[in-house]
Amino acid sequence: MAIRKIPVAWQTGAGGSGVSVFYSAFGVDPTVELGTFFNSIKASFPTSVTWDIPQSGDTIDEATGQITGAWTAGTPNSIAGTGAVAYAAGTGIFVRWQTAGIVNGRRVRGRTFLCPTIVNVYEANGTIVAATLTTTITAANLLVGAGKLVIWHRPSAHGMADGSMHTIIGSSVPDKVTSLRTRRS
Repeated sequence: MAIRKIPVAWQTGAGGSGVSVFYSAFGVDPTVELGTFFNSIKASFPTSVTWDIPQSGDTIDEATGQITGAWTAGTPNSIAGTGAVAYAAGTGIFVRWQTAGIVNGRRVRGRTFLCPTIVNVYEANGTIVAATLTTTITAANLLVGAGKLVIWHRPSAHGMADGSMHTIIGSSVPDKVTSLRTRRS
């Protein structure tokens, strides 16, 4: 079965750019819900951060990972952070996505890293401010509740056709700071 690959592009000023990749079943358009998610959490991010939610992208074969075509839906959406205070590039929070899927005796899960966040989201002890956790958890739960996103378990090896998709049924946001690393010098 074909699935949609939805690459949400990040522009982050200092620290460069990045991408958060989301997946949905072929005939399902989650771009409106992704816009709602990022709009809900934008106050935790500096004004230099923007997310570009595409109106088109690749479709891929769930089993093999091969590109099979393209999808088009909705209208492009660009959302900017609204936190006008300092931030540390590459640090932030993350969302864990849960599914009911099990592959090779392990639960199929996913993560979305949300970096960089502004300094106001951190407690003095290095954890996340309760209001930020609540806002992010609420936004993630609304995205899960739409029932449109899946986690794609990639094929186990090149040439194998054992990839699979699993509907996201839950989310959590740990009360800890995460950081992104780069291999670029």
